[in-house]
Amino acid sequence: MSGASNLDSLRAEADFFNKFLGSSQSLAQALEPSGSRPASRETIGWITPVTRVDLWKDGLISDFSKWRGQHQYAYPTRFKVSEEGTKGWLDSVLSSTSRLLFTLTDSDNKRVGHIGLSWNFETDQLEVDSVLRGEKVKSGFMTKAMEWLEDYSYKEFNTQSLCLRVLESNSRAVSFYERLGYEVDSVLCLASVSEGEFTSLVGDESGTADKFLTMKKDLENTRIPPDEVLTAGPSIGFREMAYVSDAVLHGWNSRHSTYLSSFQGQFSEFIGSTFSLATSSCTGALHLALAAVGSISGDEVIVPAVTWVATASAVRYTGATPIFADVNKTSWTLDPDAVRRLITPKTKAIVAVHLYGFVADVSALRKLADEFGIFLIEDAAPAIGATLNGRAAGTFGHFGCYSFQGAKLLVTGEDGMLVTDSSELFNRAVKLQEHGRRPGTFWIDEVGYKYKMSNLTAALGLGQLERAGSQIEKKRRIYDWYRSSVGTDAPVSFQEGLSGTIGIAWMTSILIDEGSGFKRDGLMAFLKQNGVDSRPTFPSLVDFEFWGTDQPELPVSRHVGASGINLPSGVGLSRPTVNRIGELVKKFTS
Repeated sequence: MSGASNLDSLRAEADFFNKFLGSSQSLAQALEPSGSRPASRETIGWITPVTRVDLWKDGLISDFSKWRGQHQYAYPTRFKVSEEGTKGWLDSVLSSTSRLLFTLTDSDNKRVGHIGLSWNFETDQLEVDSVLRGEKVKSGFMTKAMEWLEDYSYKEFNTQSLCLRVLESNSRAVSFYERLGYEVDSVLCLASVSEGEFTSLVGDESGTADKFLTMKKDLENTRIPPDEVLTAGPSIGFREMAYVSDAVLHGWNSRHSTYLSSFQGQFSEFIGSTFSLATSSCTGALHLALAAVGSISGDEVIVPAVTWVATASAVRYTGATPIFADVNKTSWTLDPDAVRRLITPKTKAIVAVHLYGFVADVSALRKLADEFGIFLIEDAAPAIGATLNGRAAGTFGHFGCYSFQGAKLLVTGEDGMLVTDSSELFNRAVKLQEHGRRPGTFWIDEVGYKYKMSNLTAALGLGQLERAGSQIEKKRRIYDWYRSSVGTDAPVSFQEGLSGTIGIAWMTSILIDEGSGFKRDGLMAFLKQNGVDSRPTFPSLVDFEFWGTDQPELPVSRHVGASGINLPSGVGLSRPTVNRIGELVKKFTS
């Protein structure tokens, strides 16, 4: 992950801690169980983010002052410790958008120390700081606390390595960090400088007072692959749990849609659409979109043959007939040339699917739609964050539809989002979602639907959205790791993005080469025997008999549906895990 992205994520987390958890004492107390983490599975202690509420907690400032006074030898700046000075230091930490601080509490709920993260602008990376054990703790407590902080940094910010700085004279701390896997990365000689009652150790090439060691640990390549690897899995952080807790406690009556409104508004900003309407599923969003553009019985709607069945099922919900088109050989997304050949006077709309997070050629498809006076709807269910020429997937069509189902990039358990730039289409979709009632009344003048998202799940979605940047980048890194690990010799090809697109590889997928002699099911069984889950790509929809119509031969779609595999792609994957899977793919196909 880039330094700028890391810093942005850290600032967003600091802003959340300070403005949300620190917004009121009663709220922070209510959320404390969800805003804490056990320092270990054995629950020998707890780690809790420090907020402004803590400035008034009984004994916290005096505890911090006492500990700082006892550990002056560990600081490069020596000064007379006072509670007022400690409060000023803590205030500066909480005012910073590049620092986080956590209190350490033992299993008896007694404060025993603190630990933190900060952004080092000189090295452009995240580092551990404020590691201080103030009271006697159970053996292994500080080790578990450090391991938690490393895991948190890796999962929350996609940090590939962590740094910390420690005085060489603090030999006990140096040995502690070495046991955790930190290695000396650089050394700064220090000289002692006195100014009044302050003594500082400052950088000096000829200094002999002490040395400042920068120690570094590789978090990415030292993670141990799990015994079982699943195909997907979300990343849930402090923010989501706090927002959901707040929604459960306070999201009723006058605040019944607070999170829903925020989620819709921020989603529009993130995607770049004028309007967003939260729905109970992406399927519901597709149905609303098709109904809003007037799809009815007798109409035809062109959809790709390789997609989840919901894309075509939503067409059937309106009474229209899905017409299946073949897909591009590399991106597996709707082929504009194939679409053109299928357009008839009955064609009402085209539904372009950004399959597995790879962007379809929606620029060409929109031109086709405009040329023939039909609608373009984007099924961007797995493509939040994917772009074409810098513009978000889902914003090229008359409507865009997204999913927050539990395996997607951003999750709420289910739910979806419908976006558009047309006020007319948006108002039409809102009316249909409101059971067809006239705005501001209970008068119903047509049959409508109920595809609403709840305020509770919107709270989870908002937290996920605010952390989207790091998760999008992690998906792309996983895809690159797979390509590097599998290499070019294995008889498989990867799903690839079209020119001008930047996909998110929600699922990293491979296709077994025709004529290779290897079978998709055999590879999946081999992976399963070795503790790696996988799943087949969506079968070609033309193979489903219940459509009741003659379906064309679509060779690319049939091959993708019969020989494609989704490899594990959850955002929690590490490089060693991906490398292990890549080696298994090569071993089976060698």
